[in-house]
Amino acid sequence: MSRTLSKYPLLPQQPIEWLLALLYLVSPFYLASSLGGTGFDLPFNITVWAAATLVIAYSVWYFCGQDKLILPANYKGLLALPVGILLAAALAGVKDPITWLFRITYVMAGVIFLFGLFQFRLKNTDKLLLLLAVATFLHSLFGMIQLFQPPILVDWIPKTNTQIATGVFQQVNVMASFLVTGILICIYLCLRPISYKRIYLKIFLLLTIGVATCVMVSTGSRIGLLSGIFGLLMLLIGYRNQVRKNWKTILSILLLIIAASWLAKEGLHKTLDKSYRLVEAQYSDQRLSIYRISLNAFSEAPISGHGIGSFLEQFGLASSEFYKKHPNADMPTYIGHPHNELLQWAIEGGLLALGGIVIAVISVLWFAIKYRQQRLLANLALLLPITFHTQVEHPFYISSFHWFIWLTLLFVLLNHHLVIRQNLISLMAKKSLRSLVVILLTVTLLFLWQTSQAQQQMYQFIRQSQQAPQLDSALNNLYYKTYAEQIVMRTHLHDAIGRNDADKLVQVVNWFESELIKKPELKVFEDIINGYFALAQSEQRCQTIGKSLQYYPANKVLQNLQQDCLAIN
Repeated sequence: MSRTLSKYPLLPQQPIEWLLALLYLVSPFYLASSLGGTGFDLPFNITVWAAATLVIAYSVWYFCGQDKLILPANYKGLLALPVGILLAAALAGVKDPITWLFRITYVMAGVIFLFGLFQFRLKNTDKLLLLLAVATFLHSLFGMIQLFQPPILVDWIPKTNTQIATGVFQQVNVMASFLVTGILICIYLCLRPISYKRIYLKIFLLLTIGVATCVMVSTGSRIGLLSGIFGLLMLLIGYRNQVRKNWKTILSILLLIIAASWLAKEGLHKTLDKSYRLVEAQYSDQRLSIYRISLNAFSEAPISGHGIGSFLEQFGLASSEFYKKHPNADMPTYIGHPHNELLQWAIEGGLLALGGIVIAVISVLWFAIKYRQQRLLANLALLLPITFHTQVEHPFYISSFHWFIWLTLLFVLLNHHLVIRQNLISLMAKKSLRSLVVILLTVTLLFLWQTSQAQQQMYQFIRQSQQAPQLDSALNNLYYKTYAEQIVMRTHLHDAIGRNDADKLVQVVNWFESELIKKPELKVFEDIINGYFALAQSEQRCQTIGKSLQYYPANKVLQNLQQDCLAIN
C-alpha cells in the first residue's frame, strides 16, 4: 500500500499506532496447545494482554508528559461504570479473592485503555479501523485454512474434527461476532474518504468482505447472522447520505455478500436445518430457565449483589428453589455464566454495578443522538455485533481481544467531540507515576510470561495422563494456583484410593471439603463423594450428594446417586 494519501498517511506514524498494530495484528496469533476454556486457558489471551499492557503503560507515560487531559464529552457517564462496579465490589465483600482481583483488573484496565487513547488526539480514526480490517482479513484466512485443511500449514493451524472455522478463539460464535464486526468496518471504510481514489484499498476491503462473509456464514452461527443483518441495516440507514452517493459500491458489496453466502450455503443450511433448530429450541428453553433463575438470585441481594465470583454458588442455590417449583423445566447440568453480561453483574454486583453499566450505555446513546451526525450512527452500528453477543453469551471471558476491539470502536465513536481539562498533576507526581508505570509494566509482563509457562505445564500434565514430572510453575502462579492445587490433590485422592490408604484419604477429603466452602464446584463434589465411597462412609457420602443437589438439582448423575442412597437407607 502507498504510505500516504493526499491528506492522511495510511501506515502507522505515532508510537501508539504501532503499539495498536501490535495488539490487533500480531498478539492474537500466539498459537500454543490448550484444552480450551476461558481467560488464560486460551494462550492467545496472554499475548493480547501483553500487547494491551504496553498500550496502557505508554498511554499513562504519555499523559504524564502533557499539560492537558482530554476526555470524551460523556466522560461522566462512562465513569459511572467503574465507580458502580468498585462500590459493589467493596460493599458486597470478597467471596473469591482471586476472581475478584482479576475481574476488577479486567474492567479497570479497559477503562484506562479507553481513556488513554483520547490523550493522543488521533483525528484520523479511520486508520485504526483499517488496522481492524487487516486483522479481519488475517483471521478470515485463518478460518479458511481450518475449513479446507490444506496440507500446508495444517500442523501449525489448530483444527477441529468437524472442519469448522473457530479461529484462534476456539469457539464458533466468538469467531462469528468478530468477523461480522470486521465486515461492517470494511463496509464503513468503503464509504469513507480513506478509500477514495485508492482502488487497491477498496479492492482489499471488498476481498476482506467476501472472504470474511464466506467464513462467517460457514460457521452456521445464528448470533453472527442476526447481528450481521441488523448491523448492516443500521449502518446503511445511519450513513444513508454516503450510501446514496456511493450506491454502486454498496450494490457491489451486497452482491458480494450474497455470492459469498451462497458459496458457504452449507452453513446456512445448518442454521436453518430442522434438526439443528430442534437442538437450538431445547437450548433456548434452557436459556429461559437460566434467565429466570438468575433473576431470582439477583432478587436475593439487589443492591450490592452477592460479591464478585459468587455467581456459581448463588445460581446453584436459586436453581434448587426453581427446580422444586418447576421439576420438569429444562435446565443445564452445569453453568458458570448466565449467558448475559448484565445478569452476571446484576447477581454479583447488584444495582450498583448494573446501574453503572446502564448509565454508561445511556451516555453513549445520548452522545450519538445529541450530536445527530450520521457518522456517529454508523459508528454505533460497528459496536452492535459484539454488544449483542454479550447479551446471549460471554465473549469477553473467552476472548480479551473482543474486549479491546469493542473499546477501540467505542473510542472511534466518542472521539469526534472532546472536552479538554488542565492536567493538574504536579511534576513530582508525574515522575512518581511514570516510575510506577515502569514497575507495573515489568511485573505484569513477567506475570504473563510465567502464566504462559504455567498454562503449558497444565496442558502437558493433563494431556499426558498426569505423567508430567511437576506443576511447579502452575502452583506458583496466581491465576492457576487454585486449579493446580486441586489437580495435585485429585492425583493424591486417586493414589490413596488405589492403595486403600485410609489416613491419606481422610486428609485429602478434608482438603476438598475446605475448597467446597470457597466455591461449590461440581468436580469438587465429585471428588468428595468418591473419597467417602472409598472410605465406606455411606452416611457422609449421602450427605454430600444431598448437598450437591442443592446447587445442581438437574444433574441426572447426582439424582441417581441420591436414589441409591434412599434405597440403602
